[in-house]
Amino acid sequence: MDLSPGTVLVFDQDEDLIAFESFVHATNYLEAMDVSDGEYTAAYTPDGRVLALTAPEAWKGPVVLTRTDGADLADLERRVARYWQLHQVGQSLRDPSQTARFLIDRDNQPHRGWLKRLSNLLRRNSRGSGPTSLPHDHS
Repeated sequence: MDLSPGTVLVFDQDEDLIAFESFVHATNYLEAMDVSDGEYTAAYTPDGRVLALTAPEAWKGPVVLTRTDGADLADLERRVARYWQLHQVGQSLRDPSQTARFLIDRDNQPHRGWLKRLSNLLRRNSRGSGPTSLPHDHS
C-alpha cells in the first residue's frame, strides 16, 4: 500500500522514530509538553522534506506541524539508518518510505493479550513431538 502524501516521520532524543499516516495523526498523538521540552529532534516527510514541529502555547496548547521550504534527504536517511541500528537490531535496513510503512503497519496491528499469546504457544507446543510439561516447584 502506498503512503499518504501527509506521512510524517518524527525522531526523538533517544533516536527512536514514530511514523504517522498524516499531519492530523501526528498532532493528535504528540503532546505539546514534549514538543516544548525539545523531546523531538526532527520531523520529515518520507521524501526528506523538513517539517517544523512547534507548540506555540507551550505545554497547554496544541501541537502544530508545518511544512518548510527545506529538504534534507541525507539527514533523514542517516537518522533512519541509526534508528534501525539501535531499535531494530537484526532487521534489514530499510529506506525512509519502507520504514514509515513498516512502522505504520506494525502500529495498526491488533494487539493480542499475553494470555492469548501463551495459549497459542502452548497449543503449538502440544502439537509437537511430545507432551509439554511445565517446570515443577520443588520447594
